[in-house]
Amino acid sequence: MKIGEILSFEAPRFIGRYLTEQTSPEERELLLEARDALLFISEFGQDYRFEDYRRSPDSPLLPSEGGTSIKTLLGEAAGLMVRIRGECHSPEEKELTSVLIDALNFIASTGQHTAFEAFRRDVLAAKPPHVVASFRTREEAEAWLDNQPEPPAQGQVLVAGEYYQFYYFRELNRRGLRPQFTLEMLIRQLMEEGPPATVASFVSHEEAEDWLAKQIAPPTHAFILIAGEYHLAVFHENIHHRAIHPISIVERLEKWEREQRT
Repeated sequence: MKIGEILSFEAPRFIGRYLTEQTSPEERELLLEARDALLFISEFGQDYRFEDYRRSPDSPLLPSEGGTSIKTLLGEAAGLMVRIRGECHSPEEKELTSVLIDALNFIASTGQHTAFEAFRRDVLAAKPPHVVASFRTREEAEAWLDNQPEPPAQGQVLVAGEYYQFYYFRELNRRGLRPQFTLEMLIRQLMEEGPPATVASFVSHEEAEDWLAKQIAPPTHAFILIAGEYHLAVFHENIHHRAIHPISIVERLEKWEREQRT
């Protein structure tokens, strides 16, 4: 079984078996911690990095006592997985628990606990997805991807302000880009409960762009009005990218969905 399938399907499904009404709040939190470790690794395209780590892992992360820091929770979650592994009978279940233990150790030993904490805090929030780079043209994005010795297994980039998913299959040395309705889906989700609150109103697009460029610490996203029409202002802090999109782009997603039904 490929590492991506284990991270995205098999191991989370295994965790789900232990999330029942009888599960204590403390144990539920640790189980969710372990599940989110898998999501974190997959979301940031670290499948192969994690796979390599498993072949030569660092010292085991021992359970910690006291405190509530993210490092402590990682240790306690790993301790719970060790206990569950001892209760498993089949080799397949024992291997899945080993993957979960290694995932928690991987985050701790690679110094990603702060990023993981932020990921857990925002994982359920409706916000623009993480992107790793921004390009003017698809050709630039493809050249960037082709020149990576070993890119992440998957992730998203911006091409002329549009979201594209990239993928990489190490075993086949295959990589590519495909457009996504990422922003359209986000806007539709944000507007499910009706017209959103806006933070500012402008006469022209140029006026709005000037306002966004001057924001010292803009939010990840906010609705604004331009000439009476709703727009979504987006800020990707990690690549210092700011953009404004009309909510009418949702029509592209709806058109595609209609075409799929016919």
